[in-house]
Amino acid sequence: MPGPQRVIACPKCKSLAKYATLLSGNTFGARMWTDGKRVAPMLPQPPAVVKCRACKECYWLSNAREIGTLDPWVTHGSDPAWISAQPVEEPDENDYYHAIAEGLGVKPDDERNLRIFTWWRRNDAFRDSNDANSGNIENASDRCRKNLNALVNLLDDGGLNDRIMKAEVLRELGDFEASTEILGTLSSVQHVPIVHRLRELCEAEDTCVRGLHFDKVPPRPKPKRKKVESSQGRKGKK
Repeated sequence: MPGPQRVIACPKCKSLAKYATLLSGNTFGARMWTDGKRVAPMLPQPPAVVKCRACKECYWLSNAREIGTLDPWVTHGSDPAWISAQPVEEPDENDYYHAIAEGLGVKPDDERNLRIFTWWRRNDAFRDSNDANSGNIENASDRCRKNLNALVNLLDDGGLNDRIMKAEVLRELGDFEASTEILGTLSSVQHVPIVHRLRELCEAEDTCVRGLHFDKVPPRPKPKRKKVESSQGRKGKK
């Protein structure tokens, strides 16, 4: 169910924009990819980084000043400028590269997240492509490669999720040996499906983003039970 629309002002030029909120949602029909991105049609979220439609500059949505809210069902009596404000727009791949160059990711965590969003935006063009090699790293731009190499250095080797993401970045860069080495350090049950999928892709020397299909993961082998000899059998032995 939709919640109120939030009206915000661009931190740079003060132009208005708006984005929808939710009162409730669910993950039915959600899709997951190897790069960690999830798209849930019943749980849409506004982009964390926004491109202003007026001045064309990018900013963090969390840094925008909230001007007010609009009821999705009742607009009578609302400020006409709020009603006419355009929905927020996510930057395209080139916009993200420009934002990185302009220093939008000043803090290490901001830079890490900004580079992840840039990576995802690049992969968006290939998620539903019918061409099996359309997202191959050999066809990637220098800026894409530079972003992925920088992201590898920003991911925390001590965090499980970051290690999985690092393994995926290295796979998409074509460094299958380094990716497989990291995957070998992940043994928790919850990571079995993604580790299995990434191992398969490394073995196939595939550098494209791929969907995750957890129902295709082979079942974990059951531990063997020790045979217990009955007391009657023991009595019969001399």
